[in-house]
Amino acid sequence: MKNKLLVILISIGALVPTKRMFASGQSWRSHFMLADGLKINKTSHGLGVWDVYDEGAKGDGETFDTQAIQRAIDLCHEAGGGRVYLHNGTFLSATIYLKSGVTLFVESGAILLGSGSADDYDNTASVYPTYDGDYTSKALIYAENVNNVSIEGRGVIDGNGHVIDKRKLTDAYQYPSFKYRPRIIHMRGVENIQIRDITLKNSASWVQTYQQCKNIVINGITVDSRENKDIEQANREHSVKHRNTDGLDIVDCELVRVVNCYINAGDDGIVLKSFSPDKACRDIVITNCVISSGASGIKIGTETTGRFEDILVQNCVVFDTFGEGIAIMTADGASVQRVNVSNVTLRNIKRQAIFIRLSTRNKKFGTHTVTNFPFLKDITIHNVKGTRLSQLGCSITGLADNPLENIVLSNIDLEFEGGLTDVDHNYQVPVKPNGSPVGGMFGNYLPSYGFFVRNVNNLRLDQVQLRFARDDVRPAVICDNVELLSLDGLMAQTIQNTPSLVKLVNVRDVSINQSRMIGDGGVFLEVKGEQSRDINLINNYLKGVANKYIVDKAIEEDIVHEFGTIEDLN
Repeated sequence: MKNKLLVILISIGALVPTKRMFASGQSWRSHFMLADGLKINKTSHGLGVWDVYDEGAKGDGETFDTQAIQRAIDLCHEAGGGRVYLHNGTFLSATIYLKSGVTLFVESGAILLGSGSADDYDNTASVYPTYDGDYTSKALIYAENVNNVSIEGRGVIDGNGHVIDKRKLTDAYQYPSFKYRPRIIHMRGVENIQIRDITLKNSASWVQTYQQCKNIVINGITVDSRENKDIEQANREHSVKHRNTDGLDIVDCELVRVVNCYINAGDDGIVLKSFSPDKACRDIVITNCVISSGASGIKIGTETTGRFEDILVQNCVVFDTFGEGIAIMTADGASVQRVNVSNVTLRNIKRQAIFIRLSTRNKKFGTHTVTNFPFLKDITIHNVKGTRLSQLGCSITGLADNPLENIVLSNIDLEFEGGLTDVDHNYQVPVKPNGSPVGGMFGNYLPSYGFFVRNVNNLRLDQVQLRFARDDVRPAVICDNVELLSLDGLMAQTIQNTPSLVKLVNVRDVSINQSRMIGDGGVFLEVKGEQSRDINLINNYLKGVANKYIVDKAIEEDIVHEFGTIEDLN
């Protein structure tokens, strides 16, 4: 019966293919006419789909299709929402504005191509803060104070960044980048966002930014925007001028899920930020992502003025990264708490593998004048494996008057490049309380090859394995001004000339349990600092160790208590 009705409708002209169908090679869905009672509508609109060709797009990669795309978005929004459809072409565009209820769908094989001139992008003003001035900012796709928007499809959105940015390697840095060059996606104050399957490539600035947005799902996307690709070069600006191409910036957002993404970024890979002291990044899950970057792989910071709470990062790979592998910090007054990182592998990390830092740079953004009192606590990092990690090792540092609290690292297995055999063992790591937090901020090396820890209350290192590819004379772990320290199941490599495997300075209430050294080191533990006290060695395997511990002459030797040491397994 249905087939007979279809034949009848065709025979009376109620269902007719248009000429443009054959001229442009478009989908039949865009050009058939349906009888809907006595009213005739385009099939695409009846299905909630607005084909940009119907609004005048050329799709030839040379003619600007901005107006056609925007008209399709406007009509879709006015009709109550639906899908704006880009297919079978390359669509050249300047700034387009997403509106409530609209899904921008880029079909497989189609390209939304940004203009090659920065002047073609709108300077969009906003009440939302950005950096240290009242900056406008440029973007290819912009949305503000709307809801229920999506960008989907197996197609490509190409920011044309290599054409937009005409600077030479010797030219000045442009700050901030998005004042001069456009992002690909920029959304502010938007609720209910879906970004799925799309490829974002070749951005001129941050690839995508979501600020003060709520309920975001970013699933299965590819970011390919790395302008300097050779990770083995000493300078990351080895090919072209650095364009600050962060892969994904989440700024003061809530209810965020980032899943199943591959991000290859010229700057930070996935980064959480805060520009507003009264806002928060919270209730965020990042999972099943593969990340490579020209700065940090997974990062909280550097812009940190509000709150970071209830953040889960799991099942991720970070590789070929010029900065830190995992970075968690507060620099501008933020509180950071309840952060859980687990099941992460790190490979070829050029700065610190794990970097946790509290400092008081206290930068303000937009028109904000308030700086909160910062704290960083309740951080768990579990089941992390790494290889080809730099000589900078890892650091966990607060300030003497504002220590970190409740830091747990468990099931950690890291291999560092090592190779330092001539170092100053009395090197005093600078404090730099106001310095911008970055893995190289303390110098070209740290006095430990594994973990340098300073100003922490309640630190637990549980089942941590540390080793190096080339001989290194530095201790594996140094803790300075730490209270409530637990080292359980530490297994770390050492060599004969190393002063000690573990060095404690002004450390109180310590338990070192079931730990051992790998190699021919002569001293297991060195204790210094007049504030050091109550240090307990429990069931450690110290066979062949010349000195189980040495204590500085300035303090009482009986502060170290030894229980159940295993010196011979026979």
